[in-house]
Amino acid sequence: MIHTVPNPKMTTQEVKSFRENFAKCVSKDFTPDKMSEIKKRVVRIKSNYNKIIQNSGGKNPILGH
Repeated sequence: MIHTVPNPKMTTQEVKSFRENFAKCVSKDFTPDKMSEIKKRVVRIKSNYNKIIQNSGGKNPILGH
């Protein structure tokens, strides 16, 4: 199990980078190349999800349903 850290130590640069990336995600301000990369990743994620569901008899083993 992955343990969360409520207040991770971050440098000022890491905070700034995180906020910039977060703002890009919210506004979907990506270059066309990055958007196509994201879409390919989403397709791959959905494909893997469907394979897991098919292999487990239609149940979601991750959630236990």
